[in-house]
Amino acid sequence: MKQTLLCIAFVATGIFLPKVNAQIENNPLLQSSTEKKMSWWNDYDHAYYEEIKKRRLEAFELEKQSIAEAEKFELKKIIEKIDKRLEKGEITQEKATALKQEAAKITALNIDDKMAIVESQIALINRDVIYNYQPNPTGYVEVGFGNTTDDKGSFLLGISYAGSDKKPKYDKRTYTDMVFALGFGGTTGDGVDLGGLYKFGKNGYAELGFTFRTRLLKESNYWRLAYGVSYQQNQLSPKGNKYFVNDNGYTSLEVFPDQVKWNRFVISNIVFPVLLEFGPSKKKEYKDYFRYDTSTSFKVGIGGFAGFNAGAMQWMKYVDEGKDIKVKTRQDYNVEKFVYGLKGYVGFGSLSLFANYELNTVFSNSAYKDHALYFGLRVDL
Repeated sequence: MKQTLLCIAFVATGIFLPKVNAQIENNPLLQSSTEKKMSWWNDYDHAYYEEIKKRRLEAFELEKQSIAEAEKFELKKIIEKIDKRLEKGEITQEKATALKQEAAKITALNIDDKMAIVESQIALINRDVIYNYQPNPTGYVEVGFGNTTDDKGSFLLGISYAGSDKKPKYDKRTYTDMVFALGFGGTTGDGVDLGGLYKFGKNGYAELGFTFRTRLLKESNYWRLAYGVSYQQNQLSPKGNKYFVNDNGYTSLEVFPDQVKWNRFVISNIVFPVLLEFGPSKKKEYKDYFRYDTSTSFKVGIGGFAGFNAGAMQWMKYVDEGKDIKVKTRQDYNVEKFVYGLKGYVGFGSLSLFANYELNTVFSNSAYKDHALYFGLRVDL
């Protein structure tokens, strides 16, 4: 979404550049500095702009064709209703004729007025102007993710909204994002190597969260504080045909009596991450406000998290007398109730590589005093 909106904003701004260039081209005193400032306006950009312009003109030509067809279709439905009223005896023949003539007159006026609007839009585009006028909108609700750099509304949990008289805030210091992450890893520590107890390639990690980013400095967006809330799942797959057993408050891995096809131990946590994020950004200034854009910049985040366990489940598939049996078991496996650790990421734009390490042990009472470690791909939506 961000990329699409940014592209539209770029095109809308770029359309005015040919006129600006034409106005200053004849001034020899400004020509050299102008060429430097406008160096990015190369042949490729101009061809791209011409293609966008061509497509808009083609779209309006198609709109002209559809206007007459749509209005004639509506007229046909009105005439059919008038004929039905005539057949039922609700109106006389003279009244029906008068109603049809009035409807045809309104249809002709609608076609003329709509055509005039389209012709005006075509004329503006031919003069390198795009003008989309919306008189006093009563408000809107838009479902999406994240913030654009030129937003004029508010944002809450993926929903953007605004009132009819809402004006953009001049300096918006806090931005919001939905966070989605997928990864793999396992546990390590206290004599346990990563992948020692569990199948390394089948240990998964998933996270879905909501993040605030607040600019720390008044005149710079280089340093940001990233904080929020996330739901995360850690998945462990034991090796050696084993499964988890809670024996009188003590958790251990034991050999299952039947053949285990797969075993997934899923731990669900609610965590509250806090990170220091830093990296360059672009300042974009508008008529009555400005925004910082990090969608095309590198970024690094370093910090930690704390939260609580929301449950644990063992999901197994095994063979019993030649039949595949699936079973899900939810019980107290002595998983640590309070979770905390370190996390970080490095990336470009909305994509990042992350690492997540829990300082708490996986189980509160077990022979294994290992810690969960996961890494993978993170997306800020």
